Amino acid sequence: MNLDIVIIDSLTPDGILTSFKVKPAERNNRVLIDRFRDVFPDKYNDELDLGGIRIYNSKECSILKTDTKIRNFSSDEKTLEFQFEHIGIPIGPSREGHGGIYNFLLPAGFKLLSLYVSDPYDSSSEEIESKKQFRYELIWDSECKMQLLELGLRSSRGSFSFIIKGSAGLLDNYQEADFKTSSESEWKIGNLTEHFIIPKDGQKKLAEEISKKIDWLDLKPNIFGIGLNINEIIKSLNIFKKKIKNE
Repeated sequence: MNLDIVIIDSLTPDGILTSFKVKPAERNNRVLIDRFRDVFPDKYNDELDLGGIRIYNSKECSILKTDTKIRNFSSDEKTLEFQFEHIGIPIGPSREGHGGIYNFLLPAGFKLLSLYVSDPYDSSSEEIESKKQFRYELIWDSECKMQLLELGLRSSRGSFSFIIKGSAGLLDNYQEADFKTSSESEWKIGNLTEHFIIPKDGQKKLAEEISKKIDWLDLKPNIFGIGLNINEIIKSLNIFKKKIKNE
């Protein structure tokens, strides 16, 4: 796919939203991607896997990474509730072949109980749940216990805006029927786990991969800036402790 922009959000159990915005460095270029679940996981050149996306021309793109503690967030021992928005995402008109893609990843061990992906400019209702809803796809990685939302960004106006509102529950505290329906496939978001959990020689592998791209990545100076705070995530996700020790 040839896209104007790729946006990937990851939510932590304490309400930190980490966003990656990938755009072509040159104005007239595109971001060349495939969905990770549609291709074999082997890498051949300078591919970069983020969320559910494989980026082929990473050296020709810029990446802006931001970390934000979202205000509309609450949690208890088994449930998260959240709300955030992306307004005015710059994409060209869809009739000219422009567009983008959006990924949202829940914390490992959580699945969606409710979800609304709403049009903020729909004036027919003040309630987010009653506004126009955009179509999306949910993907579940049963091995890594991670869920991903995928949304296509298309607009006749040349920009795209949406609000996400939802709740998610820990797997062990709910029945499967309580969760939103999602699909599974053999290759999907598993490769993202090297940015969350780094076993054995993984830290060296990730550091080497990032160092090769240090001249084009627009990230914080932390060598692990491309991922999340690994130590904090490991501490907060008991579901992975046994797996980490075994590896």
